[in-house]
Amino acid sequence: MLNKIFKSRVALLYILSISMVFSFSAWMSLLNNFVIEIAHFNGKQIGFLQSIREIPGFLAFSVIFILFFVSQQRLAYISMIGLGAGVAATGIFPSTLGLYATTIIMSLGFHYLATINQSLSLQ
Repeated sequence: MLNKIFKSRVALLYILSISMVFSFSAWMSLLNNFVIEIAHFNGKQIGFLQSIREIPGFLAFSVIFILFFVSQQRLAYISMIGLGAGVAATGIFPSTLGLYATTIIMSLGFHYLATINQSLSLQ
């Protein structure tokens, strides 16, 4: 039964829609409070963190090369796991390098998911 749900394209679209909005909103809310109160970031560090967040967006074209080896639906699930893992791990690593690493993981998942979302919707 569970295998049938994960192979359903309609179920994937519902999961994609909910997970992208929820995860990114949770991450932005968590990040804005967490980096100032717990990690004690200054403006320069927050700016660098936001810059790092956009690097996977520039590299989103590389999803085409990944699709030679992995199907779109499987890549969507892997990207969702990366997005969720990055958001979940943000609170565990209150150091500068920890927040940079979790931001890259979250951003890779988010940007790859956003890239293939429209293609999966059209299919």
